[in-house]
Amino acid sequence: MVYSRNGDTPFIPASVGKLVTTAVALDRLGPDYTFTTHIQYPFQIFPASGVIDGDVRLIGGGDPTLGTAEGAGGRKVFEYWAKLLVQEGVTQVNGNIIGVDSVFIDEPLGQGWAWDDEHYAFSAHASGLTVHEGTAGYKIEKNSKQRLKKKQISLYPRSEYLTPQVKVTGEHRQLKVDRRPGTNQFVVEVPQKMKRNPAMSGRITVNNPTLYAATLFKEALQRAGIKVNGDALDSDQTSNYKQGRGLVWSHRSKPLSEILPLANKRSINLVAEHLLRSMGVRRNKAGAITHSGSVERGLRAITQFFSSHKIKPYRYKLVDGSGLSRYNLIRPEDLVKVLEAMAVHAQSEVFKQSLSQAGRDGTLKWRFRETPLEGKVWAKTGTLSSIRAIAGYVTTPKGKSLTFSILVNNYASGSRKIRNAMDRLLLKAVEWVDNPNRRQTKKR
Repeated sequence: MVYSRNGDTPFIPASVGKLVTTAVALDRLGPDYTFTTHIQYPFQIFPASGVIDGDVRLIGGGDPTLGTAEGAGGRKVFEYWAKLLVQEGVTQVNGNIIGVDSVFIDEPLGQGWAWDDEHYAFSAHASGLTVHEGTAGYKIEKNSKQRLKKKQISLYPRSEYLTPQVKVTGEHRQLKVDRRPGTNQFVVEVPQKMKRNPAMSGRITVNNPTLYAATLFKEALQRAGIKVNGDALDSDQTSNYKQGRGLVWSHRSKPLSEILPLANKRSINLVAEHLLRSMGVRRNKAGAITHSGSVERGLRAITQFFSSHKIKPYRYKLVDGSGLSRYNLIRPEDLVKVLEAMAVHAQSEVFKQSLSQAGRDGTLKWRFRETPLEGKVWAKTGTLSSIRAIAGYVTTPKGKSLTFSILVNNYASGSRKIRNAMDRLLLKAVEWVDNPNRRQTKKR
Protein backbone atom coordinates (compact mmCIF):
# COMPACT_ATOMS: atom_id res chain seq x y z
CA MET A 1 0.00 0.00 0.00
CA VAL A 2 1.47 3.32 -1.06
CA TYR A 3 -1.23 5.60 0.34
CA SER A 4 -4.76 5.31 1.72
CA ARG A 5 -7.22 7.83 3.07
CA ASN A 6 -10.78 6.72 3.88
CA GLY A 7 -10.06 3.60 1.83
CA ASP A 8 -12.31 1.53 4.07
CA THR A 9 -15.24 3.99 3.86
CA PRO A 10 -18.22 3.27 1.55
CA PHE A 11 -18.62 5.79 -1.30
CA ILE A 12 -21.11 6.23 -4.14
CA PRO A 13 -18.98 5.14 -7.12
CA ALA A 14 -21.02 6.58 -10.02
CA SER A 15 -19.84 5.07 -13.33
CA VAL A 16 -16.70 3.63 -11.76
CA GLY A 17 -19.15 0.89 -10.73
CA LYS A 18 -18.98 -0.29 -14.35
CA LEU A 19 -15.54 -1.70 -13.52
CA VAL A 20 -17.26 -4.28 -11.34
CA THR A 21 -19.92 -5.13 -13.93
CA THR A 22 -17.49 -5.49 -16.81
CA ALA A 23 -14.93 -7.44 -14.76
CA VAL A 24 -17.49 -10.01 -13.65
CA ALA A 25 -19.09 -10.19 -17.11
CA LEU A 26 -15.69 -10.89 -18.69
CA ASP A 27 -14.92 -13.48 -16.03
CA ARG A 28 -18.32 -15.19 -16.30
CA LEU A 29 -19.19 -14.89 -20.00
CA GLY A 30 -15.73 -14.82 -21.60
CA PRO A 31 -14.28 -12.53 -24.28
CA ASP A 32 -15.90 -14.39 -27.18
CA TYR A 33 -19.46 -14.17 -25.84
CA THR A 34 -21.94 -12.75 -28.35
CA PHE A 35 -25.56 -11.62 -28.19
CA THR A 36 -27.85 -13.31 -30.70
CA THR A 37 -31.00 -11.78 -32.20
CA HIS A 38 -33.37 -14.05 -34.13
CA ILE A 39 -36.02 -13.48 -36.78
CA GLN A 40 -38.50 -16.34 -36.76
CA TYR A 41 -40.98 -17.08 -39.54
CA PRO A 42 -44.06 -19.37 -39.40
CA PHE A 43 -42.66 -21.87 -41.94
CA GLN A 44 -39.53 -23.85 -42.73
CA ILE A 45 -38.90 -22.43 -46.21
CA PHE A 46 -40.05 -19.24 -47.88
CA PRO A 47 -43.36 -19.74 -49.75
CA ALA A 48 -43.27 -19.48 -53.53
CA SER A 49 -46.24 -17.09 -53.35
CA GLY A 50 -44.12 -14.52 -51.55
CA VAL A 51 -46.82 -14.17 -48.90
CA ILE A 52 -46.02 -14.85 -45.24
CA ASP A 53 -49.20 -16.09 -43.55
CA GLY A 54 -48.62 -15.62 -39.83
CA ASP A 55 -46.60 -13.57 -37.42
CA VAL A 56 -42.95 -12.67 -37.84
CA ARG A 57 -41.13 -12.71 -34.50
CA LEU A 58 -38.16 -10.50 -33.72
CA ILE A 59 -36.54 -12.30 -30.76
CA GLY A 60 -34.07 -10.29 -28.74
CA GLY A 61 -30.95 -11.71 -27.14
CA GLY A 62 -30.13 -8.70 -24.99
CA ASP A 63 -27.81 -7.09 -27.57
CA PRO A 64 -27.20 -3.47 -26.46
CA THR A 65 -25.46 -2.65 -29.75
CA LEU A 66 -28.18 -3.71 -32.23
CA GLY A 67 -28.77 -0.97 -34.78
CA THR A 68 -25.89 1.22 -33.58
CA ALA A 69 -22.77 2.32 -35.44
CA GLU A 70 -20.73 -0.02 -33.21
CA GLY A 71 -23.04 -3.01 -33.63
CA ALA A 72 -22.64 -5.81 -36.15
CA GLY A 73 -24.44 -4.63 -39.27
CA GLY A 74 -24.36 -0.98 -38.21
CA ARG A 75 -27.33 1.36 -37.95
CA LYS A 76 -29.03 -0.03 -41.08
CA VAL A 77 -29.38 -3.62 -39.89
CA PHE A 78 -33.20 -3.64 -40.19
CA GLU A 79 -33.00 -2.23 -43.71
CA TYR A 80 -30.51 -4.98 -44.57
CA TRP A 81 -32.85 -7.68 -43.25
CA ALA A 82 -35.76 -6.20 -45.22
CA LYS A 83 -33.61 -6.22 -48.37
CA LEU A 84 -32.80 -9.90 -47.83
CA LEU A 85 -36.50 -10.70 -47.54
CA VAL A 86 -37.18 -8.93 -50.83
CA GLN A 87 -34.42 -11.03 -52.39
CA GLU A 88 -36.21 -14.14 -51.07
CA GLY A 89 -39.29 -13.01 -52.99
CA VAL A 90 -41.37 -11.88 -50.00
CA THR A 91 -43.99 -9.30 -50.97
CA GLN A 92 -46.51 -9.43 -48.12
CA VAL A 93 -46.91 -10.32 -44.45
CA ASN A 94 -50.39 -11.38 -43.31
CA GLY A 95 -49.61 -11.17 -39.65
CA ASN A 96 -48.02 -9.10 -36.94
CA ILE A 97 -44.41 -8.14 -36.32
CA ILE A 98 -43.92 -9.26 -32.72
CA GLY A 99 -41.00 -8.13 -30.59
CA VAL A 100 -39.92 -10.71 -28.00
CA ASP A 101 -37.78 -9.60 -25.05
CA SER A 102 -38.13 -12.60 -22.71
CA VAL A 103 -34.36 -13.11 -22.42
CA PHE A 104 -34.61 -10.49 -19.62
CA ILE A 105 -37.42 -9.93 -17.16
CA ASP A 106 -39.03 -6.50 -17.45
CA GLU A 107 -36.88 -4.12 -15.40
CA PRO A 108 -36.54 -1.05 -17.60
CA LEU A 109 -35.10 1.31 -14.97
CA GLY A 110 -32.76 0.83 -12.02
CA GLN A 111 -33.47 1.36 -8.35
CA GLY A 112 -32.81 4.93 -7.30
CA TRP A 113 -32.57 6.36 -10.82
CA ALA A 114 -33.79 9.96 -10.90
CA TRP A 115 -37.33 10.17 -12.30
CA ASP A 116 -36.62 13.47 -14.06
CA ASP A 117 -33.66 11.93 -15.94
CA GLU A 118 -35.80 9.32 -17.66
CA HIS A 119 -35.92 11.09 -21.03
CA TYR A 120 -32.14 11.54 -21.23
CA ALA A 121 -30.21 9.06 -23.35
CA PHE A 122 -28.08 7.96 -20.40
CA SER A 123 -31.26 6.63 -18.74
CA ALA A 124 -32.34 4.44 -21.68
CA HIS A 125 -34.62 1.57 -20.66
CA ALA A 126 -33.06 -1.89 -20.49
CA SER A 127 -34.86 -4.51 -22.58
CA GLY A 128 -34.16 -7.94 -24.01
CA LEU A 129 -34.88 -6.44 -27.45
CA THR A 130 -33.31 -3.02 -27.97
CA VAL A 131 -32.35 -1.07 -31.08
CA HIS A 132 -30.52 2.27 -31.42
CA GLU A 133 -29.70 2.04 -27.70
CA GLY A 134 -33.40 2.57 -26.93
CA THR A 135 -33.23 6.15 -28.15
CA ALA A 136 -34.28 8.39 -31.02
CA GLY A 137 -32.31 11.35 -32.32
CA TYR A 138 -33.78 14.80 -32.80
CA LYS A 139 -32.85 17.98 -34.66
CA ILE A 140 -34.50 21.34 -34.12
CA GLU A 141 -34.08 24.07 -36.74
CA LYS A 142 -32.76 27.51 -35.87
CA ASN A 143 -35.27 30.37 -35.85
CA SER A 144 -34.48 34.06 -36.06
CA LYS A 145 -37.89 35.70 -36.54
CA GLN A 146 -40.62 33.23 -35.65
CA ARG A 147 -41.61 30.86 -32.88
CA LEU A 148 -40.69 27.21 -33.36
CA LYS A 149 -43.19 25.10 -35.30
CA LYS A 150 -43.69 21.34 -35.19
CA LYS A 151 -42.59 20.92 -38.80
CA GLN A 152 -39.16 22.26 -37.82
CA ILE A 153 -38.53 19.24 -35.56
CA SER A 154 -36.93 16.17 -37.17
CA LEU A 155 -36.71 12.77 -35.51
CA TYR A 156 -34.52 9.91 -36.64
CA PRO A 157 -34.46 7.10 -37.54
CA ARG A 158 -37.59 7.83 -39.56
CA SER A 159 -40.55 6.46 -37.66
CA GLU A 160 -44.05 7.27 -36.46
CA TYR A 161 -43.23 5.82 -33.05
CA LEU A 162 -42.48 9.19 -31.46
CA THR A 163 -44.94 12.07 -31.82
CA PRO A 164 -43.37 15.56 -31.81
CA GLN A 165 -45.24 18.42 -30.13
CA VAL A 166 -44.56 22.08 -29.44
CA LYS A 167 -45.87 23.55 -26.21
CA VAL A 168 -45.77 27.28 -25.44
CA THR A 169 -45.13 27.92 -21.75
CA GLY A 170 -44.25 30.73 -19.42
CA GLU A 171 -42.31 28.47 -17.08
CA HIS A 172 -38.91 28.47 -18.79
CA ARG A 173 -36.44 30.89 -20.33
CA GLN A 174 -34.96 28.43 -22.79
CA LEU A 175 -36.15 25.59 -24.99
CA LYS A 176 -36.78 22.45 -22.98
CA VAL A 177 -36.84 19.00 -24.60
CA ASP A 178 -38.78 16.26 -22.84
CA ARG A 179 -40.63 12.99 -23.31
CA ARG A 180 -43.79 12.62 -21.27
CA PRO A 181 -43.29 9.71 -18.80
CA GLY A 182 -45.03 6.52 -19.90
CA THR A 183 -45.69 7.90 -23.40
CA ASN A 184 -43.86 8.49 -26.66
CA GLN A 185 -44.80 12.15 -26.89
CA PHE A 186 -41.69 14.15 -27.73
CA VAL A 187 -42.38 17.64 -26.38
CA VAL A 188 -40.44 20.83 -27.01
CA GLU A 189 -41.47 23.51 -24.54
CA VAL A 190 -41.00 27.03 -25.94
CA PRO A 191 -40.99 30.09 -23.65
CA GLN A 192 -43.91 32.38 -24.43
CA LYS A 193 -41.65 35.37 -25.11
CA MET A 194 -39.19 33.45 -27.29
CA LYS A 195 -39.39 34.47 -30.95
CA ARG A 196 -36.04 33.01 -31.92
CA ASN A 197 -34.23 29.86 -30.90
CA PRO A 198 -30.86 28.21 -31.60
CA ALA A 199 -30.47 24.95 -33.49
CA MET A 200 -30.51 21.96 -31.17
CA SER A 201 -29.82 18.27 -31.54
CA GLY A 202 -29.49 15.25 -29.28
CA ARG A 203 -31.05 11.95 -28.34
CA ILE A 204 -34.04 11.07 -26.25
CA THR A 205 -35.20 7.74 -24.80
CA VAL A 206 -38.27 5.87 -26.00
CA ASN A 207 -40.89 4.17 -23.90
CA ASN A 208 -40.96 0.37 -24.45
CA PRO A 209 -37.83 -0.35 -26.53
CA THR A 210 -39.26 -3.75 -27.52
CA LEU A 211 -42.24 -2.22 -29.28
CA TYR A 212 -39.94 0.42 -30.75
CA ALA A 213 -37.77 -2.30 -32.32
CA ALA A 214 -40.82 -4.14 -33.72
CA THR A 215 -42.16 -0.85 -35.14
CA LEU A 216 -38.87 0.07 -36.80
CA PHE A 217 -38.62 -3.39 -38.37
CA LYS A 218 -42.17 -3.17 -39.68
CA GLU A 219 -41.47 0.26 -41.15
CA ALA A 220 -38.24 -1.00 -42.74
CA LEU A 221 -40.22 -3.80 -44.40
CA GLN A 222 -42.76 -1.34 -45.73
CA ARG A 223 -40.11 0.99 -47.13
CA ALA A 224 -38.58 -2.04 -48.91
CA GLY A 225 -41.93 -2.63 -50.65
CA ILE A 226 -43.25 -5.44 -48.42
CA LYS A 227 -46.88 -4.97 -47.44
CA VAL A 228 -47.55 -5.69 -43.73
CA ASN A 229 -51.20 -6.21 -42.89
CA GLY A 230 -50.69 -6.69 -39.16
CA ASP A 231 -49.42 -4.53 -36.33
CA ALA A 232 -46.12 -4.07 -34.57
CA LEU A 233 -46.54 -5.60 -31.11
CA ASP A 234 -44.63 -6.30 -27.92
CA SER A 235 -45.16 -9.99 -27.05
CA ASP A 236 -46.49 -8.77 -23.69
CA GLN A 237 -49.41 -7.19 -25.59
CA THR A 238 -50.59 -10.54 -26.96
CA SER A 239 -52.50 -12.48 -24.32
CA ASN A 240 -52.15 -15.78 -26.18
CA TYR A 241 -48.50 -15.37 -27.19
CA LYS A 242 -46.57 -18.61 -27.48
CA GLN A 243 -43.08 -19.16 -28.78
CA GLY A 244 -43.54 -20.35 -32.33
CA ARG A 245 -41.59 -22.61 -34.61
CA GLY A 246 -40.31 -22.14 -38.10
CA LEU A 247 -37.43 -20.78 -40.11
CA VAL A 248 -34.97 -18.76 -38.03
CA TRP A 249 -32.45 -16.18 -39.15
CA SER A 250 -29.79 -15.39 -36.56
CA HIS A 251 -27.76 -12.23 -36.14
CA ARG A 252 -24.76 -12.22 -33.83
CA SER A 253 -23.23 -9.17 -32.19
CA LYS A 254 -19.55 -8.44 -32.06
CA PRO A 255 -17.73 -10.37 -29.30
CA LEU A 256 -17.76 -9.16 -25.71
CA SER A 257 -14.11 -8.10 -25.99
CA GLU A 258 -15.23 -5.41 -28.49
CA ILE A 259 -18.35 -4.43 -26.52
CA LEU A 260 -16.63 -3.85 -23.15
CA PRO A 261 -15.01 -0.58 -24.30
CA LEU A 262 -18.48 0.85 -24.90
CA ALA A 263 -19.10 0.51 -21.17
CA ASN A 264 -15.63 1.46 -19.93
CA LYS A 265 -14.28 3.93 -22.48
CA ARG A 266 -17.56 5.59 -23.50
CA SER A 267 -19.45 4.84 -20.28
CA ILE A 268 -22.70 3.81 -22.00
CA ASN A 269 -25.06 2.87 -19.18
CA LEU A 270 -27.29 0.64 -21.31
CA VAL A 271 -24.35 -1.63 -22.21
CA ALA A 272 -23.48 -2.14 -18.54
CA GLU A 273 -27.12 -2.81 -17.62
CA HIS A 274 -27.44 -5.45 -20.34
CA LEU A 275 -24.18 -7.09 -19.26
CA LEU A 276 -25.48 -7.31 -15.68
CA ARG A 277 -28.72 -8.98 -16.78
CA SER A 278 -26.92 -11.29 -19.22
CA MET A 279 -24.87 -12.76 -16.38
CA GLY A 280 -28.14 -14.11 -14.96
CA VAL A 281 -29.48 -15.81 -18.11
CA ARG A 282 -29.62 -19.60 -17.85
CA ARG A 283 -30.11 -21.96 -20.80
CA ASN A 284 -30.51 -25.72 -21.18
CA LYS A 285 -28.35 -27.89 -23.39
CA ALA A 286 -30.58 -27.14 -26.37
CA GLY A 287 -30.04 -23.41 -25.90
CA ALA A 288 -33.55 -22.64 -24.64
CA ILE A 289 -33.85 -20.11 -21.82
CA THR A 290 -34.65 -21.68 -18.45
CA HIS A 291 -34.14 -18.50 -16.40
CA SER A 292 -34.44 -15.00 -17.82
CA GLY A 293 -31.73 -12.53 -16.94
CA SER A 294 -32.45 -10.06 -14.18
CA VAL A 295 -30.74 -7.47 -12.01
CA GLU A 296 -31.01 -9.78 -9.00
CA ARG A 297 -29.40 -12.73 -10.77
CA GLY A 298 -26.66 -10.51 -12.17
CA LEU A 299 -25.90 -9.07 -8.74
CA ARG A 300 -25.73 -12.62 -7.41
CA ALA A 301 -22.92 -13.30 -9.89
CA ILE A 302 -21.09 -10.21 -8.62
CA THR A 303 -21.51 -11.40 -5.03
CA GLN A 304 -19.96 -14.74 -5.97
CA PHE A 305 -17.03 -13.00 -7.66
CA PHE A 306 -16.51 -10.73 -4.66
CA SER A 307 -16.66 -13.66 -2.27
CA SER A 308 -13.96 -15.48 -4.22
CA HIS A 309 -11.73 -12.44 -3.72
CA LYS A 310 -12.51 -12.06 -0.02
CA ILE A 311 -14.82 -9.05 -0.31
CA LYS A 312 -17.56 -9.57 2.28
CA PRO A 313 -21.22 -8.73 1.47
CA TYR A 314 -21.49 -6.24 4.34
CA ARG A 315 -18.82 -4.05 2.72
CA TYR A 316 -20.84 -2.94 -0.31
CA LYS A 317 -24.30 -2.34 -1.71
CA LEU A 318 -24.93 -2.58 -5.44
CA VAL A 319 -28.32 -2.18 -7.14
CA ASP A 320 -27.49 -1.66 -10.82
CA GLY A 321 -24.79 -2.36 -13.37
CA SER A 322 -24.06 1.14 -14.60
CA GLY A 323 -23.50 3.11 -11.39
CA LEU A 324 -26.33 5.51 -12.22
CA SER A 325 -28.05 4.89 -8.89
CA ARG A 326 -27.06 6.74 -5.74
CA TYR A 327 -27.99 3.63 -3.76
CA ASN A 328 -24.71 2.01 -4.82
CA LEU A 329 -21.94 1.97 -2.22
CA ILE A 330 -18.47 0.48 -2.46
CA ARG A 331 -15.16 1.01 -0.66
CA PRO A 332 -12.09 2.25 -2.55
CA GLU A 333 -10.02 -0.61 -1.11
CA ASP A 334 -12.45 -3.14 -2.57
CA LEU A 335 -12.37 -1.51 -5.99
CA VAL A 336 -8.60 -1.94 -5.87
CA LYS A 337 -9.09 -5.63 -5.02
CA VAL A 338 -11.28 -6.04 -8.13
CA LEU A 339 -8.68 -4.31 -10.28
CA GLU A 340 -5.88 -6.42 -8.80
CA ALA A 341 -7.87 -9.58 -9.49
CA MET A 342 -8.31 -8.58 -13.12
CA ALA A 343 -4.62 -7.68 -13.44
CA VAL A 344 -3.74 -11.38 -13.00
CA HIS A 345 -6.83 -12.71 -14.78
CA ALA A 346 -6.45 -14.78 -17.95
CA GLN A 347 -8.22 -11.92 -19.79
CA SER A 348 -6.29 -9.13 -18.08
CA GLU A 349 -5.23 -7.49 -21.33
CA VAL A 350 -8.78 -7.51 -22.72
CA PHE A 351 -9.98 -5.85 -19.54
CA LYS A 352 -7.20 -3.26 -19.49
CA GLN A 353 -7.69 -2.33 -23.14
CA SER A 354 -11.40 -1.75 -22.48
CA LEU A 355 -10.47 1.16 -20.19
CA SER A 356 -9.85 4.75 -21.26
CA GLN A 357 -6.20 5.63 -21.87
CA ALA A 358 -5.02 9.00 -20.60
CA GLY A 359 -4.70 11.60 -23.33
CA ARG A 360 -5.74 9.09 -26.01
CA ASP A 361 -9.39 8.02 -25.89
CA GLY A 362 -12.64 7.65 -23.99
CA THR A 363 -13.42 9.81 -20.99
CA LEU A 364 -9.69 10.34 -20.36
CA LYS A 365 -8.96 11.70 -23.83
CA TRP A 366 -8.32 15.21 -22.57
CA ARG A 367 -6.82 14.39 -19.18
CA PHE A 368 -3.13 14.09 -18.28
CA ARG A 369 -2.06 15.51 -21.65
CA GLU A 370 1.47 16.89 -21.70
CA THR A 371 2.18 15.30 -18.32
CA PRO A 372 4.38 12.30 -17.39
CA LEU A 373 1.18 10.20 -17.29
CA GLU A 374 -0.03 10.80 -20.84
CA GLY A 375 -0.68 7.35 -22.29
CA LYS A 376 0.26 5.67 -18.99
CA VAL A 377 -3.09 5.65 -17.17
CA TRP A 378 -5.83 3.13 -18.01
CA ALA A 379 -8.92 3.88 -15.97
CA LYS A 380 -12.68 4.29 -15.63
CA THR A 381 -14.14 7.61 -14.58
CA GLY A 382 -17.39 8.31 -12.78
CA THR A 383 -19.58 11.41 -12.66
CA LEU A 384 -22.81 12.29 -10.90
CA SER A 385 -23.88 15.52 -9.25
CA SER A 386 -21.36 16.23 -6.45
CA ILE A 387 -19.57 12.94 -7.23
CA ARG A 388 -16.32 12.41 -9.10
CA ALA A 389 -14.36 9.18 -9.30
CA ILE A 390 -11.53 7.50 -11.15
CA ALA A 391 -10.02 4.04 -10.73
CA GLY A 392 -7.66 1.89 -12.72
CA TYR A 393 -3.99 1.26 -13.47
CA VAL A 394 -1.01 3.55 -13.93
CA THR A 395 2.54 2.86 -15.08
CA THR A 396 5.10 5.26 -13.64
CA PRO A 397 7.76 6.87 -15.86
CA LYS A 398 10.22 4.35 -14.39
CA GLY A 399 7.98 1.42 -15.36
CA LYS A 400 6.41 0.56 -12.00
CA SER A 401 2.76 -0.53 -11.98
CA LEU A 402 0.20 0.87 -9.55
CA THR A 403 -3.47 0.18 -8.98
CA PHE A 404 -5.55 3.07 -7.67
CA SER A 405 -9.05 4.20 -6.74
CA ILE A 406 -10.01 7.81 -5.97
CA LEU A 407 -13.64 8.53 -5.05
CA VAL A 408 -14.97 11.95 -4.02
CA ASN A 409 -18.52 12.45 -2.69
CA ASN A 410 -20.61 15.32 -1.35
CA TYR A 411 -18.62 18.35 -2.36
CA ALA A 412 -20.06 21.83 -2.90
CA SER A 413 -17.15 23.28 -4.88
CA GLY A 414 -16.85 23.15 -8.67
CA SER A 415 -16.34 19.78 -10.33
CA ARG A 416 -13.34 20.97 -12.35
CA LYS A 417 -11.55 21.90 -9.14
CA ILE A 418 -12.18 18.40 -7.74
CA ARG A 419 -11.10 16.70 -10.95
CA ASN A 420 -7.86 18.70 -11.09
CA ALA A 421 -7.12 17.85 -7.45
CA MET A 422 -7.60 14.14 -8.22
CA ASP A 423 -5.21 14.38 -11.17
CA ARG A 424 -2.59 16.18 -9.08
CA LEU A 425 -2.90 13.50 -6.41
CA LEU A 426 -2.20 10.75 -8.93
CA LEU A 427 0.73 12.67 -10.44
CA LYS A 428 2.18 13.21 -6.97
CA ALA A 429 1.78 9.54 -6.05
CA VAL A 430 3.65 8.44 -9.18
CA GLU A 431 6.43 10.96 -8.54
CA TRP A 432 6.73 9.73 -4.95
CA VAL A 433 6.90 6.06 -5.96
CA ASP A 434 9.62 6.74 -8.53
CA ASN A 435 11.70 8.69 -6.01
CA PRO A 436 14.40 6.32 -4.63
CA ASN A 437 14.55 8.37 -1.41
CA ARG A 438 10.80 8.10 -0.68
CA ARG A 439 9.69 7.87 2.90
CA GLN A 440 7.99 4.93 4.56
CA THR A 441 4.43 4.18 3.56
CA LYS A 442 1.88 6.56 5.06
CA LYS A 443 -1.64 5.60 5.92
CA ARG A 444 -4.15 7.88 7.57
